[in-house]
Amino acid sequence: MAEITALELIQRILAKTGAPNRPQTVDRVSAGDPTQAVTGVAVMALATMEGLNAAAAAGRNLVITYDPAFWSTNDDLAQVKAQALFAQKRDFLRAHSMVVFNLHDHWRDRMPDGITTGMAQALAWQPETGTANLFRRPQGTLLTLAQELGAKLNDKTLRVVGDPALPVSLVATNFGDTSRAAGLALLNGPCDALVVGYAHEWEVVEYAQDMISAGRKKGLVLLGQQASVESGMKYCAAWLAAFIKDVPVMHIPGSEPYWN
Repeated sequence: MAEITALELIQRILAKTGAPNRPQTVDRVSAGDPTQAVTGVAVMALATMEGLNAAAAAGRNLVITYDPAFWSTNDDLAQVKAQALFAQKRDFLRAHSMVVFNLHDHWRDRMPDGITTGMAQALAWQPETGTANLFRRPQGTLLTLAQELGAKLNDKTLRVVGDPALPVSLVATNFGDTSRAAGLALLNGPCDALVVGYAHEWEVVEYAQDMISAGRKKGLVLLGQQASVESGMKYCAAWLAAFIKDVPVMHIPGSEPYWN
């Protein structure tokens, strides 16, 4: 079988998403030489050193990651390039001929959204008709919702705002980063509880606290970034494997960064 370069595979992946190109996007090669021949594909939520070591050990040198390799969503790395850890990670990637590609915007702009689809599959949740991020659940409480999320996503450090006994049947989601505008709009929608990856505590979290203090019956669950996109990238690996036959494709799960 003829060799295929990272750039050729990346172009195929982007076309397959069917998502339009944004005028500005974080989807880019954040490390490595895209003309490098690919020996295998590793898909992960975050391109951590732990994940990169696992990919190298498995002989996978094209890393498809939701978040970039060097702790920044843009190319301005001036603050980190002088640090020893930057050089160590860069040199590891070079030594293993690895290429890191951020598949973020196209994966979220895909119809349906790849992260939400994968997370819903992991949770065995079905969205409301015509509303991809709104889920009707059997009647429960905010506490039982948090327990279900923790168990199904293996999330031991999620955080919850609201009354544990709050009745919950309609859940809105915004996996990954949640901006103030998105968080406030969803909290003011029909949901009983909002599940997000993370948000600024002085914005969405404080707003939820104030809603509750003002007498509104709402709950907020923060999963953390890793737990809120992991299943979406696991789904991505399965999606890629369905049409990439040139090289093997695998998902490399990340480990929980927090402890309590």
